[in-house]
Amino acid sequence: MFYDDPYLEFVHQQALNDGKYFILDSGEGRDLEDPVTGWYIEDLSGWLIDPKDHQKFIAARNNGTADDDFADSYVFAKWSKTADGNLHITFKHY
Repeated sequence: MFYDDPYLEFVHQQALNDGKYFILDSGEGRDLEDPVTGWYIEDLSGWLIDPKDHQKFIAARNNGTADDDFADSYVFAKWSKTADGNLHITFKHY
């Protein structure tokens, strides 16, 4: 388990489905208490990185250079609900 929070872990698992790690930067609002899961959900921002780059990313974050070194990996994780009420995450580069 990467995150202790079930919603953050869900977002991370969605990234893993694409072969990536989602590293949280910030909550971005559009909050909802999901009636199906009971989770507090919101849009998020962070980095979508290759697992092989995880240690390099941690070093860059500790050095204060993650924004520059991983600028192309910065994404917004936007939540939506499918027609049957399931939670879906879309990662968007801006």
